Amino acid sequence: MKTLLVIREQESAWLLDQFPGIHPLLVPICNKPFIEFLVDFAILAGSEALRIVSDGGLRDVELYCANGSRWGVEISYGNINPADDTYTVIEKNRRFCLKERIMIISGFLFIRYDKKSDYTSLFASLQSGELLRCPHGSISLTGDAASVISPAGTLPFSLVALDSIGKYYELSMEILRSGLNKYVLPGYSSEADCYIGRNVIIPKSAEIQKPVIIGNNVQLLANTVIHANSVIGSNVIIDRDSVISGSIVMDNTYIGEHLEVENKIAAGNLLIDPESGSSIIMEDPHLLTAMTPSRVAGTLLRRVVHTFAATILILIQLLPWLLLRPIVGMQGKWKRKREPYYTALAGKNVTLTSTYIESNGSLSTLAKTLALDRFSLLFKVLSGELALIGNKPVRVNASIRLLPNRVAGYRPAVFSYAEAEDWPEFCIDTEIVEHYYAVHSNPMKDISMTQKAIFHRTYQNHCT
Repeated sequence: MKTLLVIREQESAWLLDQFPGIHPLLVPICNKPFIEFLVDFAILAGSEALRIVSDGGLRDVELYCANGSRWGVEISYGNINPADDTYTVIEKNRRFCLKERIMIISGFLFIRYDKKSDYTSLFASLQSGELLRCPHGSISLTGDAASVISPAGTLPFSLVALDSIGKYYELSMEILRSGLNKYVLPGYSSEADCYIGRNVIIPKSAEIQKPVIIGNNVQLLANTVIHANSVIGSNVIIDRDSVISGSIVMDNTYIGEHLEVENKIAAGNLLIDPESGSSIIMEDPHLLTAMTPSRVAGTLLRRVVHTFAATILILIQLLPWLLLRPIVGMQGKWKRKREPYYTALAGKNVTLTSTYIESNGSLSTLAKTLALDRFSLLFKVLSGELALIGNKPVRVNASIRLLPNRVAGYRPAVFSYAEAEDWPEFCIDTEIVEHYYAVHSNPMKDISMTQKAIFHRTYQNHCT
């Protein structure tokens, strides 16, 4: 048997509004991408191959799922038109469907199943036609059934239409309360109702109540409380004295000090109320209130300190740059590219010349070690267009729906806080680490962090 998964953009448009930049099939449910639940069910039903077809882009899904080898099933991809009915979809995928029994999962829906069950015999015995339907999709079969007696009674699986953020939240809570043992979920489960990923830091003063799911690369600070029925995604920092209760904290999210998140979904700077579907952009804790004179003074002090430190660095790097730049350039190892980047000011961009040095020679390695690839950017600190250390600048991209320079706390810089630390281990953690240090840094600490960034020049090698 094979499975044909039919996804239409209109059915999942609401997810793009709530979680911009994430393909709906990759949105996590209890820290597991939605597509993986569908793949698991297809395998339990006896499918040897799965084709995902959509009237929208599938590039991110294809990059994630690849050819399906990690699950032991063959995965391929195809395109359809929004107006195509089921017959037309099958005709467009005739070679995939030829001489095979096909299970068609149509619509943006979740299938309640049990990983301990083997549905192979069941699907081999069921007659062709529609098996189940919910308001936004269905499961149907084509082809002849095997000569097996069909079991009596209702089918041992059911459908949930995912058509709102409320349904998404309810499904996650349902899995937490009663379905943790029915699905293959990421993380280690040394005790019942508790899944914890790798590289998770939990201090003794933190409190965790079950059921709970915690992803990878998570740091809980002192006196944090994670109440029951909470999902903590990957690459998350929950700052001291904060409480998470009955909530979902999505990947790459920073929860500031003394905050209480109850029955909500926190996704980056968005705080979503699943009951009403409304969402607001939350500023970082140090910017939650209006800018006061003392904060303005602090901002000016940071600017003065960064400008002074950048001037010192320019004087230190000037001679090595004059000596090494021509030689490394003639060797063809000095690559430059001019691109527009978002600044800290909404609606304004800056064109930066990014430099890449191929460190496969003694002189080019020395140039990179001395951070000469950042030399020209230091002058942007003097003009006030960049900070010395802060966020890694984000390139202008029309597909980004939530612009960085509209999010409080974004401060593009010559060096990033993530470069200054050995943690995180993976590049996906960069944004959350920068959020953390944007809250906890100060002008003088920025100087020490810049020194660490210069000495940790091997960071880029982990990201390539």
